[in-house]
Formats: sequence, structure tokens, C-alpha cells
Amino acid sequence: MDARQDTTGSHLRSLGILTALIFVALAIASPTFLSSSNLQSMGFQFPEFGLLSLAVLPTMISGGIDLSVVAIANLASIVAAVTMKAGPEVAWLAIPAGLAVGLVCGAFNGFLIAYLRLPPILATLGSMQLFAGIGIIITRGPAITGLPDWYTAFGNWTIGGVLPLPLVLFALVASGLAFLLRRTPVGMRLRLFGANPVAADFAGVPGRKLIIQIYAIAGFIAALAGLVVLARVNSANADYGSSYLLLVILINILAGVSPAGGFGTVTGVALAVICLQFISSGLNILSFSAFSRDLFFGGLLIAVMSYRAAFGSFDVKAFFKRKAHQS
Repeated sequence: MDARQDTTGSHLRSLGILTALIFVALAIASPTFLSSSNLQSMGFQFPEFGLLSLAVLPTMISGGIDLSVVAIANLASIVAAVTMKAGPEVAWLAIPAGLAVGLVCGAFNGFLIAYLRLPPILATLGSMQLFAGIGIIITRGPAITGLPDWYTAFGNWTIGGVLPLPLVLFALVASGLAFLLRRTPVGMRLRLFGANPVAADFAGVPGRKLIIQIYAIAGFIAALAGLVVLARVNSANADYGSSYLLLVILINILAGVSPAGGFGTVTGVALAVICLQFISSGLNILSFSAFSRDLFFGGLLIAVMSYRAAFGSFDVKAFFKRKAHQS
């Protein structure tokens, strides 16, 4: 455990240094990078994929993954938008309805994995298409627009004229998830289950219940991300953020989360989110297209995974042993 903690501290320090270097390089390369408008714009942008990254974190610690978080976010935003447009008498139900959709979708993923014993990557790949299809059926294709002003104002509010409200929400969710993972029985059971499911069984950890809880939490956080997007862009669409899935997986891998399960930190994810936001802003400053950014992030994901496999921070044998046990 001490060795793993030492590795964690070393990785977080390295990631923090990398983030700081990227920040300094961009500040030197472009005078507009440090402008208040650009910094505030980043504060409005990264909570979207930051929340989605936090949603994926506990599922990866469990030894699984949730590929449906973007689809859950979109479906939650669609349900919330439809509820708001149904009339002022039910508009107050929009946020609870969206969050409930996230919980139900996440619990459904957990049921597929815990009780039907489907591999997480296949279960959530299928549910991703299912949730996206439900969203398309509800919207019938076009985006839902024309939301009430009281709701869309949330996406552009700042606290004290400085801190964007989505950024504050991201910080609160990150703090809550960190507390859950570090200070509660659910978090301790999750780490034990992710590191060694056989030992967790002998220790009396209720594996099925735990998996449903974890994926329900992931769905809830993903729904929060969808509600933030809905407030910021003033529309709900079944295919919004199609490139976010690659980004949130890259963030978790860059944060040092183990694909084999058992390990990952909220601090690492938060640092990786900020690092990737700086890189994305740098690519924008250098006039890279959206397609070029996807190419860059895909290559970066392969590079980081290869580096971790080569230098031992990602145990490939443990990963495949875990997958064999799940099947």
C-alpha cells in the first residue's frame, strides 16, 4: 500500500508540473491566453467534460467502465427540456426529472453488469446506443430549444463576477466524490472490489449491490453534466458532445486511474481535466480544427497508455486477468 501511495504522489506531482508547464508555455506564446475573458471561458467549458470524467472514475476503480455517460447526459437534458416546455406548472420538476433519469440509467447499467454478468464495456456500449436512441425518439431528430430564461441564466452566471457557476458545481461534485471514495464504507469496498474481486467476496463485500450503487452514482453525475450543458447551450440534443467520450477516457488514464481497477483519485482527475483544457485552448489558439484535436487526443491516449504499460504503472497482465475473471 505504501509503495502504491508513493507512486500516486509521484504521478500527481508529475501531472501538476506538466499542467503548470503547459500553462506557462501558453501564457508566453499568446497574450490572450491570460485574458480574463479566456480564463472565464475555460471556467464555463471544462466543467462539462470534467463532470463526465468524474462519472467514469468510480466505474473504472471498480474494474469496469461506463461508455454511456455522454448518452445519459444527453437523455437527462432532453427529459429536463421537455419537462420545462410542458408548462410553468411542471417546470420545477425538470431538474429532479433529469437527475432521476441519470440514476435510473446508471442503475440499469449496474443491473446488466451485476446480475446478467455482461462485461462492462459491452453492457455500456449497448446502453449507450439504447439511451441515444431513446433521446432521438423523444426529440424526433431536431434539438429542443426555447428554454425558460430562469434556467439558461444558470449556465452563464458567475459568483462575484469572477467564478462561473458551472465551475463551482464541478468543485462541489469533485469534493463530494472524493469524500465518498475516501471516507465512506462504499468507497473502501469499491477499492477492495476493484483491486481483487475474489478477496472482496471472501471479505463479505456485496458485489452486486455495490456495482449497482457505483453505476447509479455515475449516471447521477452524468445527468448533472447534461443539465449544465443544457443551461449553457440553451438546447438539448441526442448527439451533443460526441467527442467527449474519448476525452473523458483520456482524462482518467492521464489521471493515473487503473483500467484494471482498484485505484484512482479525484485529485488526479481534476488535474488532468485542467491540463486537457489548457491543451485544448492551446490548440484553439494555434487554429487547429476540431478534427485535428480528436486526432491529437486519440494519439495522446495511446501514448499515455503505452508509457504506463512500458514503465509498470499499468499492469497489463492484471488487466487481462481481471477481464477473464469477469467473463
